[in-house]
Amino acid sequence: MSDTPIENADAPAVEAPPSVVDINETPREALAKIRVVDAGTGTRIDKVIFADAMAGKVKRYAVENGDLVRVDDRFVIIEEDRQISIEWLGNKIRNSF
Repeated sequence: MSDTPIENADAPAVEAPPSVVDINETPREALAKIRVVDAGTGTRIDKVIFADAMAGKVKRYAVENGDLVRVDDRFVIIEEDRQISIEWLGNKIRNSF
């Protein structure tokens, strides 16, 4: 018996998720299928504006009690350096955008 795994030639190839997403550049159809998560906890990061998994950068809107946070007439934006993963939504319910 061989220890070499057998690849199923009939199985569809699964495309890797992008390593960078930007709400101004990534197609909406793709954003609808993506979630950005904290790599350490697996917790979804909500209201993402930009994420780069390789650089560990996230830009997102601040959220409190499910609402976007405003100061005067502007939404608060948080820029973070943190380990993240960009994943396909799969059977999860909500994306990150």
